Amino acid sequence: MSLFKKSSMPQLDPETASRILEQTFEANEMEKNTIPLEVLASYSNYRRERFSLQRMLLIVIMLLFVLLPLLFIPASFTIGEDPTAGRDYNPVYALQVDSFMLVDRVNATIDGYNIPIYEVDSHVYSIEPSRNGRMAVTVTLANRQSRTQYIDVTTVDREIPIATSCVKEDDLIYLYLSDDHSGVDFSALQAFDLNGNEIIPVSIDTASGCVTFFGVEDTLNIYVPDLAGNRLQLILSIP
Repeated sequence: MSLFKKSSMPQLDPETASRILEQTFEANEMEKNTIPLEVLASYSNYRRERFSLQRMLLIVIMLLFVLLPLLFIPASFTIGEDPTAGRDYNPVYALQVDSFMLVDRVNATIDGYNIPIYEVDSHVYSIEPSRNGRMAVTVTLANRQSRTQYIDVTTVDREIPIATSCVKEDDLIYLYLSDDHSGVDFSALQAFDLNGNEIIPVSIDTASGCVTFFGVEDTLNIYVPDLAGNRLQLILSIP
């Protein structure tokens, strides 16, 4: 026999219990019980169930009271340019959520357009804006509390340079280039003829954006990058 086995209480059958109750009333010279024992037993069970329900409701109310402050914890986060990205143009922003509560969602928009957001670690996000403008970043926690911060994005450059005009005077060809964002990277400009030979410009005026070629009598493939890495491929046909 196990020493840890809980012994069960002996149970009386209803008839025996009723007889004992009558004898108890007689021994104490009290009026006989007029309520059936089954009714008394069912009422006792009702009181026990009602007490259990009340205790459960009290526990739930106490838990809600303890958890109530958590429902109003505000979203807190810091955001700034990611120094590890190392780019002067097309910046990447790092967002760190300081609240310990679970994050429901993170949203970023510029002029109504959604901006890509990547979760790189727990409570850490990377934002890569694709356009310039005032970026609104909103963090919403699991308790539905949210906060919005605004950042002015000014250094995004996703556009290639453009050729504004081309003029031929005798043996000279003047090609004018422009880039309104990061600027043309004239030092990386390359030109090749149809045989793959590189043609070196005789002069480059960065102030006016003019690139001058001399003695070109064939079609040129010209590659014009900007400082953000965007590149224009231009086919220049010589008449």
